[in-house]
Amino acid sequence: MELKVLKQALGLDVSKDTLSICLGFLRSDLTKEFVSRKDVANNKEGFSELVKWLKRTMKQDQLIVVMEATGVYHEGVSHYLHDLGYNVCIMQSGRVKKYAQSLNQRSKTDALDSKMLSMLGCERELQIWSPPSETLQELKSLSRERSMLVKERSVEKNRLEALKVGVHTESRTIKRFEKRLKLINTQIAEIEEEMGRCVQKDAELSRKINYLESIPGVSFISATTVVAETGGFALINNRKQLTSYAGYDVVLRDSGSFHGKTKISKKGNKHIRAVLHMPSMTAVRLNPTLKPFYQRLKPKKEKPIVALVAVQRKMLLLMYTLWKNEQYYDPEFEQKKAAKNQVFAAQDRNKPKFVTS
Repeated sequence: MELKVLKQALGLDVSKDTLSICLGFLRSDLTKEFVSRKDVANNKEGFSELVKWLKRTMKQDQLIVVMEATGVYHEGVSHYLHDLGYNVCIMQSGRVKKYAQSLNQRSKTDALDSKMLSMLGCERELQIWSPPSETLQELKSLSRERSMLVKERSVEKNRLEALKVGVHTESRTIKRFEKRLKLINTQIAEIEEEMGRCVQKDAELSRKINYLESIPGVSFISATTVVAETGGFALINNRKQLTSYAGYDVVLRDSGSFHGKTKISKKGNKHIRAVLHMPSMTAVRLNPTLKPFYQRLKPKKEKPIVALVAVQRKMLLLMYTLWKNEQYYDPEFEQKKAAKNQVFAAQDRNKPKFVTS
């Protein structure tokens, strides 16, 4: 008698041009069976071919599709399958790597990775992904374009300064650099205006971004970028998960007598970390909550940047809290919390103590 299939999961290893495919089945005796096929193209023709194969191979209706977030290459197939009604799970690379290490798998190929993702889907209860709104997708695209131009502007400025202080300066070359800088500044301003109009079209989004802007040091651009990169914190369930998603989770390197340096993993969304750098520098001067936090932490750290990164992490978690609770920033929140704790502590001290014989 054929055993009942409890769960089935499709593992997709996504690259720029191809999709590596493996369909796994978890049976009632907890054994697993895996079925693979040749790779398909990472385009609509390949997606259609994948769906046809799935319909012939699946053994029940319920299916979860597991893939790893790979820049932008996974977006096409994830949206395509979601629109067809499939349950899609997009995993962070750090979580996938940890799971792969637990399998003691020495080799690494696309086929093995797709099988590993299928196995992960069979064994674990994973959170189902849903695409962000059109507005958030547009904001994400605009914010990343702006970030790219800001980097280009910094490079062009440095090159222009080097040209001006050089022994042999060419006025025509300098003029061309200045024209490029002017064009970049114009385009950055245009993008920021588009971001503003995009947010204004969505009344709820505009209202909730205002909560984040109420934090001293957080600008419209930084708040909007964080919201766009996290999809409005839609798939973030707790502060620890957000910390890991942004790459602010702390990595310890201690083993026996060896004591390495403690640092953040940086295995997360680099766009969030980049956009929080300047707001954190403003916050340590103006923010009534983060300024004393930075001043308390800075003397204990070997380099000031370590304390600044801690401020960025705390600022991100504060943004998440205000977004979820739909509240404006309260500069006296810490004092109120401390006073409340003191009241509770006093009540505990004044409670009658019963002695049993």
